[in-house]
Amino acid sequence: MHIASILLSASICLLRHDDRLPAFLKGPYVSLVSAAAAILLFLDPVPTPVHYLLAVPLLALVVNTLDTSSWHLTGLLSYRPMVMIGLWSYSLYLWQQPFYKFVAEQGSAPIPMLAAVFACALCSYYLVEKPARAWLNRNW
Repeated sequence: MHIASILLSASICLLRHDDRLPAFLKGPYVSLVSAAAAILLFLDPVPTPVHYLLAVPLLALVVNTLDTSSWHLTGLLSYRPMVMIGLWSYSLYLWQQPFYKFVAEQGSAPIPMLAAVFACALCSYYLVEKPARAWLNRNW
């Protein structure tokens, strides 16, 4: 089921590349409106099927139209803290799940766990991921 989001994004990319994306999905505010709608659809009272049926396609649209987006969204994403979170995002992705499980199953306080996620992710990024990328780029 999760592969559908990747395939959907790829489909939107191909439609856009072939200039077959509908006119109402073009323009500088499509990404901004789609991102806002997706965020609202991911809020807590919205049922999970709605996340997959509506929010995920909206996020796929955001990703594929970001390069033509208004300065409102691109400016926010170019803000240094957002850029750094983007650099660390893979490490954060890898480390969030064990700590999420710990909070959910052990009832631990979420704020210290969030700090621990960032600590592990930053160590992982700077001690493993970044040196590995540098080595691969240098030697491959």
